[in-house]
Amino acid sequence: MKQAQIVVDAAGGAGGGAGRLKTELDAFLAERAAPIRVVGRDRQLTASWLIRREVVAGDVPVVAALNNVSFAWRGIERRVLVHNALHFLAPAEGHLLTVQPRSLRAQIPVVRRLLHRADVIAVPCSAMAQRVVDRVPAVRDRLVVLANPVSPVGPRVPTGEVSTILVPVVPSPFKNVVAELRVLLAALDRRQQPTRVRMTAYPHELPDDLARHPRLDLLGQLTHHELSEHWRRTTAVFFPCQVESFGYPLAEARVYGLPVLAPDTAQSREVAGSALTPYRLADVDSLAEALDGIHRTVVPEPDAFERGAYFTRLLGLDRGRPGHQADRSPAAEARAVRP
Repeated sequence: MKQAQIVVDAAGGAGGGAGRLKTELDAFLAERAAPIRVVGRDRQLTASWLIRREVVAGDVPVVAALNNVSFAWRGIERRVLVHNALHFLAPAEGHLLTVQPRSLRAQIPVVRRLLHRADVIAVPCSAMAQRVVDRVPAVRDRLVVLANPVSPVGPRVPTGEVSTILVPVVPSPFKNVVAELRVLLAALDRRQQPTRVRMTAYPHELPDDLARHPRLDLLGQLTHHELSEHWRRTTAVFFPCQVESFGYPLAEARVYGLPVLAPDTAQSREVAGSALTPYRLADVDSLAEALDGIHRTVVPEPDAFERGAYFTRLLGLDRGRPGHQADRSPAAEARAVRP
């Protein structure tokens, strides 16, 4: 095997969007031989690891961090993926930090400060790019918008007679999913149709009245493979969350060809594309009207978020190839696709 030219730090969360990204990375590495070495896969993102990884990385031309925190000094070229909106909340959203653990709050100044050490900063959508620019304006020219990779697991399977709406969101203090779930159930009750709602949550994570609602099936926390089976068999998707760096459910709906009920925001339109079925938050009438569209035809776009192109750009594997400007600086590359 060739000596590694790129070291990727994959330390940090194994669940949610971070875990999904690592699944895509593993598939990418299995598909092709590339001079890439992954470190930190099973490690927590701690201060001690941030110091140790600089030594572990060794003397390589390119280092890339998938966990929001740029390498500080290792590598001729430093790349970082920034995909946690909580690190870049707007002043009006500051109250959301009060319900976050102290460890996350302590990460914020470190994440922002080390952005200045990065040559290329990848973010998954334009809204996230704007969050970063608003909080750390000096790194504007280093930003690259790269939508996260989303690969479908097989084609959709015809659903039964009863329609189902998938809510692939784990309840969290900063997500507005509980309040909007009440709106969804109220809108469904008004329609008086036998639609089921399936949510990736446990009963203890919801108020008792919601957990016992006759329309609601609670699936608990599922692996990516287990959840993929629900994606293939559902009628539509419900994703009301606003504080998101990307919104995987928006992209999944687009890939599988499913209507996704979500707020009508620029981020929803960018990620979901034609799969978006918009509604106004906290508005039962608006959501009841949107529910009329859950059986509409949405053309699947299985290659909309193709992982090969994503990791090729994220890790700079296309630099120096025929047709690519080999002498192009990382800053120039970022400016070429900045929001």
